[in-house]
Amino acid sequence: MRLFSSNQRRQFEKQAQPLSDSLYHAALRLTRQTEWAEDLVQDTLIRAYERYELFQQGTNFRAWLFTILTHTYLNNCERVKRRPVTASYDTANDQGSTWEFPSGQESDPAEILTGGILDENLQRALDALAEDFRIAVLLVDMEELSYQEAADALGVPIGTVRSRVSRGRGQLRQMLTAATQQVK
Repeated sequence: MRLFSSNQRRQFEKQAQPLSDSLYHAALRLTRQTEWAEDLVQDTLIRAYERYELFQQGTNFRAWLFTILTHTYLNNCERVKRRPVTASYDTANDQGSTWEFPSGQESDPAEILTGGILDENLQRALDALAEDFRIAVLLVDMEELSYQEAADALGVPIGTVRSRVSRGRGQLRQMLTAATQQVK
């Protein structure tokens, strides 16, 4: 890693600091787990810092960070898919007869609190979307990136992003309509 002058470091910090909460909330919506979201933001900021000399001053720093966040998330997902499932004796109970594996449900109070930011039905509907649609909708509608910025972040053509957002919104609309009709 190339060391920057203190001026460059301060400049990076000045640009990145105000975006840390937005990055964390986006990471939390992507990962649905607080620890993974924290790691994702940390990895994103480290990668951005290491590549800061490649950032073109005067362009959208926020979009650049979200591009790194998205790529880091997708790369981590691919890495997890390729990793074999393993178990350890450390995860067994005292008798050694049963195994405990992550349930996928987060019981962390911070997760419950931040999960409550979105309407429960909307959160469930977002979670039910296919990952391609969910990420596109999150970047465009929740993180307010332009279609072009989202396309750059995802590494796909702008038309693909428009299609994914449109289809994702349509599926959300159907799921939320069904949810409200069940309540009545």
